[in-house]
Formats: sequence, C-alpha cells, structure tokens
Amino acid sequence: MSLVELLKSRKLLPLGQRRISRLGNDRYIVYLPAELNDLWKELNETRAKVKVYIELEA
Repeated sequence: MSLVELLKSRKLLPLGQRRISRLGNDRYIVYLPAELNDLWKELNETRAKVKVYIELEA
C-alpha cells in the first residue's frame, strides 16, 4: 500500500496548526503541509471531493 493510499484510507487527516492568509479583498487561503504534496496532487488529478473542518483553539 502506498503512502497516498494509506492516507486516503484514513478518511480524516489531522494537519496540525495552520494559519489563514488573506489573498486579495474577499479571498482567504489555508496552506496545506508540503510533505503531503503527493496526496494533494492525486486528489486534484482525480477531482476528489473533500470536506474541510476547522477547529478553533480556545
């Protein structure tokens, strides 16, 4: 099983702390960890749909 297959099978991937950055007037982005670029590339190429959850720290 490849790393990408393993990560996709987990369904939930904790990405650690991230910051939200402003991109223009009405857009914001969250940078994803570069260590998982192979996974992001495969998800993009297969046009996979993902759900994003944001948990705020207290």
